[in-house]
Amino acid sequence: MSALPARISAQLGLLLVVTSCGDRREEVSDSVRSSPAQVTPVSPVNLTNWDMDAGPLMVLSLADGESLGIVLPQATDSTFPAQESTAQSDLTVDLFGRSGKIASGVVVSPVTRTSGADECRSWPSGRTRPARPGWRVGFPAGRVTAVSLDSIDGMRSADSAALASAIVKTVSSLPSASDAEFRGLPFRVRSAHNFRTDSIAGVVADVVRSVNEEANPRLEHLFVISERPVNSTASYKVGFFSRTAGAEENSEITELLAVVLIGPARRPAIVVNVEYDEGGKLGLLQRTAPGQWRFRWRSAYTGC
Repeated sequence: MSALPARISAQLGLLLVVTSCGDRREEVSDSVRSSPAQVTPVSPVNLTNWDMDAGPLMVLSLADGESLGIVLPQATDSTFPAQESTAQSDLTVDLFGRSGKIASGVVVSPVTRTSGADECRSWPSGRTRPARPGWRVGFPAGRVTAVSLDSIDGMRSADSAALASAIVKTVSSLPSASDAEFRGLPFRVRSAHNFRTDSIAGVVADVVRSVNEEANPRLEHLFVISERPVNSTASYKVGFFSRTAGAEENSEITELLAVVLIGPARRPAIVVNVEYDEGGKLGLLQRTAPGQWRFRWRSAYTGC
């Protein structure tokens, strides 16, 4: 697990206790640090508006089901750790994906790694034991409850067409784009997922429209969260949307990772990865009132 410098720990309120081996604390070279480190939350000061009921950290799958990043929610762009060390103890997490909970009580072993100030930023790394395919994010065991998602791609053709039509109708009612090039162009549903909680039926969709100019193709993305009361036949109402536009090859994309219910209060939350440039940020969107969602938390930037 990553050992933050002492001055950063004081700012974050997340103490990373480093246990030295003899007098070697001052002999750390540019390669791997030899001091074991352990994450010990001590009266945390929540500087980033992270939902503390979700636990002191989150883990992120690195695509192979085994390698992962250990996300430190209290880290910011200015306090991001530049050095990483071997953790003294393993972590136990529950793993989630778009289909819901993938596994419970999985052991995560942090691994040793160092990074220089001029390298691309990445979260402290770890591995699951054993590898678990299909998961996207994980939280300390018992902290959150899974919500399963149904993809529009897996629906019957009639149902998928009806959902796509409803989504396009909904986004067409949103304020017009400031970029006049996109006005009047048709929307296309790039991805969409249904979910249900105790009280709401929701849809998370990525809707696009494009300017197909050979010399300068441009793409507009709308990431939209809509909801209606569970078991209702009323129209979906938009609770959150973000709109981005740019060159097709480097447009900003908000990727849906999982939907969960956080803590004893079972607060609905959507975990996303906002990709742009050569990196991005993770985010936690929470339902703050009926028909209202907002970004509660964004991570530090990782990437180049």
